[in-house]
Amino acid sequence: MKPDTKSSAGGWGGATGEFDASHTVSAWGVRLWNVPDAEQQPVAELPVGTKVRVIERRPDGWVRVAARGRPSGWTDGRRLEEIPGTGPIGSTDAKSTDSPDDAEQLTAQLQAALSTCSRLLEDLKAQRIDPDSFRVQVFRAGLVLRDEEAWMWDFASGWHRYDGIGLHHMPLPTEGGPVAGGEELS
Repeated sequence: MKPDTKSSAGGWGGATGEFDASHTVSAWGVRLWNVPDAEQQPVAELPVGTKVRVIERRPDGWVRVAARGRPSGWTDGRRLEEIPGTGPIGSTDAKSTDSPDDAEQLTAQLQAALSTCSRLLEDLKAQRIDPDSFRVQVFRAGLVLRDEEAWMWDFASGWHRYDGIGLHHMPLPTEGGPVAGGEELS
């Protein structure tokens, strides 16, 4: 994913040099890693209430953050609270993206997930993968985490968006119906 373009590197604002925080550290604080891999040794910890700027997001939930006077690093994005009015997602019920680039990026993520799900279905039909492995892999492939929502693929009905409050079917213009005939999998 490309870094957030609202601020320059490290979360610092443009000409004024002011820190432009987008989130605060919630709960019990967070650990930071140099790479998005919890198997590695953390390089720092940020205490509760620390203001950070999310500068990069990954679909798996990892976010790269910067904080004033502290090292930048990767952490679990679910342990951060968005500062109202600073997020990249609008506040409408439909949760539309702010820019065409955001919409294109989401569409690309969903199309990549759909392609992987289709490939896995072909592998299952050709018996190159067993049903249990298929279920595990297709669940992971068909789950796209983005900002404060999760997108989930269902072979029978298409894309669904979960925003923490409800699950909504999302008919998208690029959605051509069920994959491979929409066969129900047992």
